[in-house]
Amino acid sequence: MSTDILILSNGPGELTTWVYPFLKALEVAQEIRNNSEQTKIRISVVLAPCQNASGREAQLAQGFPLVERVLAQEQFFDFLLWGRSPMWRWSKQGIVVFLGGDQFFALAIAKRLGYKTLIYAEWEARWYRWAELFAVRNQAIADKIPVKFRAKAQVIGDLMVDQAEKNPVSPTDITKRICFMPGSKGNKLKIGVPLAVAIANILHERSPDLELVIALAPTVTPEILAEYAQNIFPTPDSDRATAQLVDDNLVTSKGAVIKIHKQFPAHALIKSSQICITTVGANTAELAALSQPMIVLLPTNFADMKVGWDGLLGLIATAPLLGKFLGVIINSFLISQIQEKGQLLAWPNIWAGKEIVPEMLGKITPTQVADKILFYMSHGEEIQKMRDRLTEVCGRSGAASKLAEITLKAI
Repeated sequence: MSTDILILSNGPGELTTWVYPFLKALEVAQEIRNNSEQTKIRISVVLAPCQNASGREAQLAQGFPLVERVLAQEQFFDFLLWGRSPMWRWSKQGIVVFLGGDQFFALAIAKRLGYKTLIYAEWEARWYRWAELFAVRNQAIADKIPVKFRAKAQVIGDLMVDQAEKNPVSPTDITKRICFMPGSKGNKLKIGVPLAVAIANILHERSPDLELVIALAPTVTPEILAEYAQNIFPTPDSDRATAQLVDDNLVTSKGAVIKIHKQFPAHALIKSSQICITTVGANTAELAALSQPMIVLLPTNFADMKVGWDGLLGLIATAPLLGKFLGVIINSFLISQIQEKGQLLAWPNIWAGKEIVPEMLGKITPTQVADKILFYMSHGEEIQKMRDRLTEVCGRSGAASKLAEITLKAI
């Protein structure tokens, strides 16, 4: 007897922090289950459109454990509306697991295929009248579901925590290394890579023994990094810094070498670095789960830099003719709102309800970031304090294993 598990996801963040740990846990659970049962399980990943997609999500998902087939984002609406897929056949029984996109899409696909629906709810469980099962991040989300439907929900914890392996790191394993994580999306790379290059020049001049490295996102290539490294970060102290690709590493105009680390996930590299420089998003959750000290950057030096253009705002800002002008206005409004409310942006800070890792928002300069990096490098006790706070706030791992158990039980 064969059974299909269809995973619905969308962007690179959801794939790496939700889908990947779920599949790793499912791989272990299925090995145990196969000792006593002979059920053939086929894993398919269907990718919904995403504003933040890089175009390489299908290739990324195809390399995940257990995945047999992937439907690219370009084919999604043909599949959703008409059931068209590239000569795919579906088993009579199966389940659709929602791990990114729109929860309604998961319901629609499950209805078309005659499958059950299992929705992972990070913030809110919707469509509880029609979905069969919910795996929710915490009890507060479960409590929002009406009592008559609450039996459908099980609290499993945060999948983002499970994305990282919780192996402790010995102080002797940590090297004098700065790890840059500029992100995977074009709008973040556009400013994050030139900023990293400018920071690298300053660090190379002031502390030449520092090792500098970029942890490459799985949907980004060294060639893509090199393209963005030709941009100049728009502040006087950037010194018009650019970088070239030499032997698969970035070499700046002042001779600083930023090594490019291609292995994914880069947990060993990250955990053996003293501090990581990243932007807002899933990276901060991954680093927090690793108890890895970080500095989180959201520079607004580019007028058209996206700060938070999801949903309707995203559509307005990408409109022809007036889109760019409206985008600047949206940015100014969102930044002022964030600053006025003291809104926290990094996941560990959101979880803690206070700033436990430093956030730098606004028109920042490479020198400001370099100064902060060198402060932490010379104050090891502050780095350790940050590491301890991250360990406290992240909670227990195990969400992926629980989600795998629910999935296998359901089918």
